[in-house]
Amino acid sequence: MKEIDVHQVDAFTDQLFGGNPAGIVTNADILADEEMQKIAREMNLSETAFVLAPSSEEADTRLRFFTPNEEVRFCGHATVGALFQLATLNRFNLGEPGDNHVRVETKAGILPMTVSNRHGRSEITFMAPKLDITPYRLQSADFAEAFGVPAALIETDGTILLDKNLNYVYVPATSLALLGEQAFDFGRIRDQFGEEKIVVFCFFSKETVDATADLHARGLAPNVGVDEDPFTGSMQAGLMYAAQHNGYVYPGKSSIVTEQGHYIGRPGSAQVNWDNRAGCFSVTAGAKAVFSTTMELPS
Repeated sequence: MKEIDVHQVDAFTDQLFGGNPAGIVTNADILADEEMQKIAREMNLSETAFVLAPSSEEADTRLRFFTPNEEVRFCGHATVGALFQLATLNRFNLGEPGDNHVRVETKAGILPMTVSNRHGRSEITFMAPKLDITPYRLQSADFAEAFGVPAALIETDGTILLDKNLNYVYVPATSLALLGEQAFDFGRIRDQFGEEKIVVFCFFSKETVDATADLHARGLAPNVGVDEDPFTGSMQAGLMYAAQHNGYVYPGKSSIVTEQGHYIGRPGSAQVNWDNRAGCFSVTAGAKAVFSTTMELPS
């Protein structure tokens, strides 16, 4: 029998049952691809992360990410969950308060990350994959009609953007009230946009639930089996870029707080930073352990 260690962690929150739950398998080298997919389907969370030995000497560890339906190149909340769980297991030898720098191999590249010990609490900072932004093929009313939402929801003077690297679409919303009350037709979205394989549609508002936040977002991923994601770490860099591009955030502001998940009962937040020296975005968040167990699989 194969015995694997399985954990569930709520990422982008410090409250139990908040943020976005991720499955974590911390000893996945013994698993075949088909087994990883079956475990992700059994966990039935938006993503499950599998921790493996790196295939490159330039990385310290490797992560693969599976939705219940398929493998994806990168997942922010499962990255936070995995590194938080590895820190909890003391894989990074965190003792005194401070930072531990980790190079994480993913299918989106080798990404530098930091695990910080602050007052006995671990925080994870990851460098987001580089953006490749262009205006999306549909704008304003044309997008609203295809997507099945009121035209009033979409900012008329805004620009809907596509990140070609992750295949994410960013949509500026006119108000938090309209965004919060919107019931999306996920079947329609799959029918209209499935062949394009858009992974995430991010609707965002400059109005927020929490007064300390700068942006509110809703992340929809029905094409990969997740109708609405509680908190989508991998879209945070594109969200900050899209918000600056559309004038929702002051262009010179290098650090913002984003919020997500409130309208599906799992509020979460993150800090998104622009590192001018490195020329990339970073995302910082906490997490909360939910449970750990073992699973036995036939050899």
